[in-house]
Amino acid sequence: MKKMILTGVLMALSAAGAVKVGVLLPLSGPSSVSGQAARNGYQLALEEINKAGGVLGKPLELEFADDGSAPAKAVPEFVKLVTVEKVDFMAGGVSSATSIAISGPAKQYNTFMAWIGAAAVPVEDAFADHKYFFHYHPWSYYNFEAILDYFKHLRGTKKARNIAIAYEDGPFGSAGINDTIAAFKKAGFNVVMAEKFKTGSGNFGPLISKAKAAKPDILYWVGYDTDALPLATEAKQQNLNVGLIYGTPPSWPVGFEKNALADNVAGLSLWLPSSPNAQSRSFVNAYRKKFGNVTEEYFAPLAYVNLKSLAAAINRAGSTDKDKVAAELAKTNMATPFGPLTFTKSNKTQYQGFKAGSWLSFQYLKDTRVPVFPLRFAKNTTVWSR
Repeated sequence: MKKMILTGVLMALSAAGAVKVGVLLPLSGPSSVSGQAARNGYQLALEEINKAGGVLGKPLELEFADDGSAPAKAVPEFVKLVTVEKVDFMAGGVSSATSIAISGPAKQYNTFMAWIGAAAVPVEDAFADHKYFFHYHPWSYYNFEAILDYFKHLRGTKKARNIAIAYEDGPFGSAGINDTIAAFKKAGFNVVMAEKFKTGSGNFGPLISKAKAAKPDILYWVGYDTDALPLATEAKQQNLNVGLIYGTPPSWPVGFEKNALADNVAGLSLWLPSSPNAQSRSFVNAYRKKFGNVTEEYFAPLAYVNLKSLAAAINRAGSTDKDKVAAELAKTNMATPFGPLTFTKSNKTQYQGFKAGSWLSFQYLKDTRVPVFPLRFAKNTTVWSR
């Protein structure tokens, strides 16, 4: 009995002072596919970090919280992690709306933020003056730069000129929509429709009717995974005649690739498991070994990179001092499944990780996501549906 008590005391002492990272993710709600994928990435990284000796000589600890994809839930969960759980650093962040909501508390508590998602420009505005905000995911204007390059390619090869836009009514879809329309027009495209919808409503009948009347070459939609299937269903039922349906949800519905409605639908991703990159192959093998399958959701490797880079910076800093850790994280030059990770200034924030060059456009072909652009990474030419 004395030995058991002593062992328990030693374990408690060992855990005392361990570095704690709070991870705020949408484990439920419209963004939950991304959130669940990210949690797996964090768990894989945590296992590897602790096997390698942990952080500052002790096992790293993670405290997960579910923001429910809702600002009203995100704020109290964030505050609890910072004030009750007393985490040393915050990571996670997928939804733009929830990230905007917690920007006030984050600055109030001077919280160190290593953020993997939330690409809308209003998030960049909200954290522009926060010196401990590290953003890994490309901002929406970097995303659009990659999309525009692909559409220009389609104009040259498929004579695509007319674009219909469908966008969700939250910050993710609506922020910067006027700039998007203007950029398409400046690039020589005709924007024949720009229609807003409520994400998760499943009501795409009127929108597809308008798109059908507008006769676009490309239907470009910005929403969440919950919108993909009802939109594709309605397009099929109304026999929408377009060359390409192109979507930009952070993640796609689980099993969407097995549905016939997914055939030839295209989208944007930071990463695909077919990447020949050595770090990508290593991640895929480790993920398969731990979880028994392979994900196609880029938030899994993004979360993995997020925690590995943060842990490495803390170890280099030799403490949890925020200024020292920020200085070390800012120096990051790390090989990742997405290519090299470094931090440079964005339009408004000090520390921006990945930018436009990391994006791939893919198409659902034969039950899988196949890269079709940029051409140097393409495994197939784009299938044009008319």
